[in-house]
Amino acid sequence: MFKDISIQEGLLLSGLYLEWDDLSDWNKLSTELQYTHEVDLRSQKMYLVQLGYKPKYYPDEFLMPEFNEYLSPRNISFRPKNWAKDHTDTESRYLGLIGTKEISHNAILEDTIQVQDLSSQFICSKIEVTRKDKVWDVCSGAGGKTLNLSSRGEGKFYLSDIRPQIVSNAKNRLNAMHYEGFYATVDLATKKSSIDFGDETISYDSFDIIIADVPCSGSGTWFRTPEHFTRFDYSSLESYINRQKSIVKNAFPFLKSGGKFYYLTCSIFEEENSQIKNWMLEKFDVELKDEIAFNGIEHRSDAMYMASFIKK
Repeated sequence: MFKDISIQEGLLLSGLYLEWDDLSDWNKLSTELQYTHEVDLRSQKMYLVQLGYKPKYYPDEFLMPEFNEYLSPRNISFRPKNWAKDHTDTESRYLGLIGTKEISHNAILEDTIQVQDLSSQFICSKIEVTRKDKVWDVCSGAGGKTLNLSSRGEGKFYLSDIRPQIVSNAKNRLNAMHYEGFYATVDLATKKSSIDFGDETISYDSFDIIIADVPCSGSGTWFRTPEHFTRFDYSSLESYINRQKSIVKNAFPFLKSGGKFYYLTCSIFEEENSQIKNWMLEKFDVELKDEIAFNGIEHRSDAMYMASFIKK
């Protein structure tokens, strides 16, 4: 944004993205550097726009309409909070979520407290699991969503990922919380007729619930890692989309008739979200149950998308 001015002035102006304890310190620095810039708290976030430096976070054509707020200069200094779930807490703390709490950057966490963004906790609250359900977390990562869902004491959970080490991490995290799971290392880029979860081999039409939190651009998290605004290669979106479709296509046969399929991303891009939803409605014999575009800016968290389906 500041490439046409000196590094010194650019560094000064970029300081307006920060939260200052006392903005008079910024004005004093401006004077010492012999600039005429002077701002107050009311104009801090809009001052750069007034100068003609309008931040351009995302290209307009990529965003879902539900996330258009992410383009607003009002959000110039937005940063998400850090969130966690306390598995010993039984109280609803925020958005009706049990055990949700904000944590500081340097917090020392008890073993029963799981770091998990508010968006992910909210989406988990919309996933319906009963005691008899067999649940497959197909891109489990380190098992955050299974940990959250296991806290209800309902369902039998199967976790898989393409990365053996992260599956091992998920197993250790669930064991530490005394939750039970079944684990597999699986590459869903290719078709599978069965999956070996250790002592149990699973074939088609076996799961009551499939949760696919697929690899994506991560664009809903970029206010937490803003270097992605300038570094992301938009030509790579096609490879993400092809991978997402492959995972969904190869996981879907393992779902029972009447079962629920939850498609999730931490993206705000239409091609990774609503367009995949429409593709699934055309490709598979399903009906749309729910669609959620979680606005992270509104809740000081990351953004997240979910479309849920019922297999006919």
